[in-house]
Amino acid sequence: MKKLLLLLVLFSPLMAFSQDDESAVNEEVSAWGKYTGENVYVLNPSENGVFSVQEVTVDGKPYAFNHESNAFEVNLEGHELNDFVFVKITCLPHTKPLIINSESLIHESEFSLPSFVFNKKTKLLEWKATEMDVACNYRLEQMLYGKWIVVKKLGRPDDMIAENFLPVQISGMNMFRIVQTDEAGNELTSPVIKLKSPNKKVLLLSDKVKEYIEFTAVTHYELYDANGVFLKRGTAQKINVADLNKGTYWVNFDGKEAVVTKK
Repeated sequence: MKKLLLLLVLFSPLMAFSQDDESAVNEEVSAWGKYTGENVYVLNPSENGVFSVQEVTVDGKPYAFNHESNAFEVNLEGHELNDFVFVKITCLPHTKPLIINSESLIHESEFSLPSFVFNKKTKLLEWKATEMDVACNYRLEQMLYGKWIVVKKLGRPDDMIAENFLPVQISGMNMFRIVQTDEAGNELTSPVIKLKSPNKKVLLLSDKVKEYIEFTAVTHYELYDANGVFLKRGTAQKINVADLNKGTYWVNFDGKEAVVTKK
């Protein structure tokens, strides 16, 4: 606690900001890794009574915090040891909050894959199979809804048809990794590629539907019934729900959650 108070005294915003600046675009700060039993502490700068942090999510779900405090704690005690945890903080531009102990979340064991990059010209994720172990299987994952989701099964290096992938990006921060699995089932991960998308936020066209749930653009989605039972996931601009019963459903898309009603 003494360390936290000392950092709070030394930490101050570099630039003034205002919630009334309509031209400003919110930014993001994040921390992720394996839960070690420690909580995360955040320093939240302010200017003229306006605080930087606007929203906090843990594993894709909103986290309640004190909006009018220069320091707050993100409590992770509901997690089991070694659970993957993803904390995302949305803040006002020009100045950012500081996560003072992000190192308490241990990053998973990594294998070297220097060719794994995002090519800005082609908009593709790229890698070289020659850098991979021929005895292992590989898959490409993307951080969605606060957890890692498989977006492409790559297989063994000798069987790979392509060494690139066109990702569907969500608005804001995107994270990708390649997972290596050996014959014994042990897994290692590549370094994570972080990519901030310039895409506009994807919106739900209507929360009352008959045959299709429609979005304003192609997006990753997950669909659950009213009891939280998983139904389907995919990547599309329209979800066919003609075969579902009338009622309420939960849909995750573009990093957020919504409720829809099928008539």
